Amino acid sequence: MKIAVYNQSGVKSQETVTSRLFEGPSNPKLISEAVYIYQSNLRQAPAKTLDRSEVAGSGIKPWRQKGTGRARAGSRRSPIWRGGGITFGPTREQHFHKDIPSKKRTAALRSALAGKTAEEVIIIKNIKLDKISTKQVKEILDKVGAIRNVLIITEEKNEILEKSIRNLADVMSKNWNDLNILNVLKAQKIIFLGEALDKLTKKLGTGKGVKEEVKKNQVKKPVKTSPDSPDAKKSGTPKKEAK
Repeated sequence: MKIAVYNQSGVKSQETVTSRLFEGPSNPKLISEAVYIYQSNLRQAPAKTLDRSEVAGSGIKPWRQKGTGRARAGSRRSPIWRGGGITFGPTREQHFHKDIPSKKRTAALRSALAGKTAEEVIIIKNIKLDKISTKQVKEILDKVGAIRNVLIITEEKNEILEKSIRNLADVMSKNWNDLNILNVLKAQKIIFLGEALDKLTKKLGTGKGVKEEVKKNQVKKPVKTSPDSPDAKKSGTPKKEAK
C-alpha cells in the first residue's frame, strides 16, 4: 500500500512510501479475541461490601433464646438482618486479568493494521516544536485532514508534543513500541512520525513466517540412489546380480 508523506507544514510531498504492513489478510475472529482480552485487562473491581465481621455493631445477643415468641437471633450483624453484613459480596480482590500469547498479540495487531485503507494512514516526516503549542499542532492536523480520532505514532518520546495534544480530546500519542490493537481500531486517522513506520514494520515483520510457509510448501523430491551407494547399503537395497 502506498502511503502519502507530508512535511511539518502539512504540505503533501510528491514522494510516497510503500509498506506491506497494511496489505496482509485480516482475521476478524482473532481481532475480536484480542479486544476481549485487552478490555478485560482494563476492567477494575472498585466495589466493596462489608461482611458480618466488618459491620459496626455489638456482639451481644439481642434477646434471650427462648420465651419471647420471636425467632432465635445471635447477633445484630447477621446477614439476614437489615443493616447486617453481606454474604459473598464484592471484596475488591477480584481480578479480570487474562493472558494473551505474544505471537497472537502481534498477529492481532498486524491484522488490525491490515484493515486500514490508504486514506486512513499518512506519514509526517517530523513535527519539531520549540514550545508547547496546542494551536500549532491543531493547524498541522487540520491541513492533513486529521479531525477526529487521530492516533499519532512517534519514533521516540516527545514530551513537548505529548503536552501539546493533551487538550485535544480526539488526539492520542503512542510510541511505536507501545502500540496495541485498541488504539488502532479506535483511530480514524493514523499518523506516523519520522522512522516510526520502519521500526513498527520490523517489529511486526512477517519475514520469518513467510520462510516457514515456503518450507512447508516445498515437496522433497525422492533422491535416486545407486546400488553401490552408502545410503543403499544402509537401507538394505539389494544389489543387482550380474548376469
